[in-house]
Amino acid sequence: MFVLYSSMEKFISMVAARKIEQTELLKVIFKNEDTMYIQEQVKSRDQKLYMAMLMGNNYYDNVRILFNTEDGEREIVSRIWARTDKFVVLKGGMFIPIGAVIDIILD
Repeated sequence: MFVLYSSMEKFISMVAARKIEQTELLKVIFKNEDTMYIQEQVKSRDQKLYMAMLMGNNYYDNVRILFNTEDGEREIVSRIWARTDKFVVLKGGMFIPIGAVIDIILD
């Protein structure tokens, strides 16, 4: 039952998230706290970030990144070039804190 609720909650978040352009990331204020509290969710997010990084570097594929800001949830479509312990590095040198990432959609 929890998995079904979690999937439905994620779907609602994706629908409610406002899409932004990569240039708008400079104006975004990210939330300080991590969006993931369950260890399995953190592991899943890390695996998706790794796969997205491989797709971006090897196949030049873009992914959809859903993340939290002070103004609500946002979505961006970009290529992930690298991942550090604290940040996701996007094409063009833009950064998103890993703690703000809700989900990565590999299209």
